[in-house]
Amino acid sequence: MPWRSIELRVDRDSVAMGDDVQPHAGVMSVPRGTLLSAALERSSPEIRSRGWSWVAVVDREVTAVWSVDHGVRMLVPDRELTRGPVDIHFRYFVQIDPAWLFDRLSTGATANRRELEAEYAPIAREKYRAELRRREREIDARLLSAECIEAIRHYGADVTLHADVACDFTHAGETWAVRRADTMLQVFRGSGGPIASIRPHALGEAWLVGMLGASVRRASGLPELPAADRLPGLEFTQAGGRWMSRGATVVQVDSEHAADVAGLVFGRSIAEIRTLLEG
Repeated sequence: MPWRSIELRVDRDSVAMGDDVQPHAGVMSVPRGTLLSAALERSSPEIRSRGWSWVAVVDREVTAVWSVDHGVRMLVPDRELTRGPVDIHFRYFVQIDPAWLFDRLSTGATANRRELEAEYAPIAREKYRAELRRREREIDARLLSAECIEAIRHYGADVTLHADVACDFTHAGETWAVRRADTMLQVFRGSGGPIASIRPHALGEAWLVGMLGASVRRASGLPELPAADRLPGLEFTQAGGRWMSRGATVVQVDSEHAADVAGLVFGRSIAEIRTLLEG
């Protein structure tokens, strides 16, 4: 009978663009006398990704941390639900380690996601770096081909890490990072966001060689890029400080020079690119 159940009005944050296309709010019921912790577990977000943290706010009170890894961990004394409705909202706290998040909140930290993200960021970077080192030791595959690595070393790169999903190196006093992002090869230089996102992978490698080779030419007093015909098939539009290709090949770069390098290397092998740069 209705009087024997408690209505739960449940909602959650969106986790990414596109996730908010459909509403997440819903209503469910649990038997009267159900423990709040059990109600939270039953109504927890349907997104089941390890390492993702959620903070449960019940009737406007920060009540628990929930994750796939640890389930419900209460921040307040558990209690039986005797009256409703009960409003439950799961706030998404991104990939902050749920155990660390629980410890911070249980010792008095405010559930301010921005502040906690900033506090956790150096820990996350260290954990990510340790994971990449583990992958480098234990997995034979490498992100970049041997030919690409030999070419960038030829142009002065000092490779400091090379795993199956990442490659880091320094060149001319700058740090570079190459990452696999789904089907894209992303390249970062210094701090900040990616300077290039390229598909297919082979074109990303060729672009990387072209960028370092152009830098060496400039340092030697030569024009950054040699005079050479561009092969057809790669055209760019420019908007908002980004140069983007049109068609099946995906090239998104942050400067006209980077787009010119992509135009030079498109359709050419790394060996052909080196011949052009050094001819």
